[in-house]
Amino acid sequence: MAVTVWACSVPVFRYALEHWEADPFQAVVFHQGELTAEQKVRMEALVPDGADGRRANLNVVAVNVDQEPGAEFKELWNQLPKDAPMPQVALRFPCSTGLTEPFLTARLDELAHVADSPARQEVAERFAQGQSAVWVMVESGDEAADEAAAKVLEERLEYLTGVLTLPELEAQDIANGLVSVGQDDLRLEFSVVRVSREDVKEKVFVQMLLATEPGLDEVDEPMVFPIFGRGRALYALVGQGIRAETIEQAATFLIGKCSCQVKDQNPGTDLLLTANWTAMAKASPLLERELPSLAHLAEEAAPVTVMTEPVVEEVASPGKNALISGVISLGVLLVTILVAMKLLGKRRE
Repeated sequence: MAVTVWACSVPVFRYALEHWEADPFQAVVFHQGELTAEQKVRMEALVPDGADGRRANLNVVAVNVDQEPGAEFKELWNQLPKDAPMPQVALRFPCSTGLTEPFLTARLDELAHVADSPARQEVAERFAQGQSAVWVMVESGDEAADEAAAKVLEERLEYLTGVLTLPELEAQDIANGLVSVGQDDLRLEFSVVRVSREDVKEKVFVQMLLATEPGLDEVDEPMVFPIFGRGRALYALVGQGIRAETIEQAATFLIGKCSCQVKDQNPGTDLLLTANWTAMAKASPLLERELPSLAHLAEEAAPVTVMTEPVVEEVASPGKNALISGVISLGVLLVTILVAMKLLGKRRE
């Protein structure tokens, strides 16, 4: 069956933030016998409680291997070392990626920072500030190579920020709900987050990134992953591939018009993050600006004195009185509008 997919004027990074839900990862907890109370607490802790509106795209399921694992988990269970201490957790990508092997296995009592970490919190925070994309650099451990790669990346992104332009939003796309903000609220800005492979708190994040493409985990060079939308890695730039041309190519795609609104038909791999994406998508990416009410403007406005010529009521005809009154009212209205515009302008500065 043929499917018609319409392009739109919304930049890829913004359309992805508003419309592309992050697919769920899966944490499979293999255990023997009943889980203890402590183990149940540890398993529940794999997913943040979401009390602040932040949630992780992670599903956790327990599989008792004393019973025959179902077909869905049997192959995964067979991939684990049979002498692995229990409970054993296998983390794997969403089914939509086609990546079936776990990118990380660990004992339940040794696993931490599964759905969140300082670097991922920083990435989410920058999206909340309205940045177009965050370029995560996984360091190699070779200081000279890492600094050289970071220099190329940062200098090129600074240059691109000054020369690239965002597409003009079409009124029809705004009316159709394809974007919840106006042109002035779109922000072209890139930044870099560096992550060390030796950072214990970033172990899950690093191994996840290295598993997005075959063979990355065997490379000991610096790597860069442009991340956009709701935590989607575009692809990896590796070693000598971190150069001006490849950086520009990725940046141009991310800020360009969304040519296909179907997520799975676009490049990229969803990552496991914890964030309140809905709030980010529906709020202005700039500092939220609430237009002042007329009552508030009246409170802040300085008194305005309008000087008019005195009117001799007994000489003026009724028609003339009405005309003068109308002119005075119009003058007061114009002055009030000018004051309101001036105050509103100060709020936007």
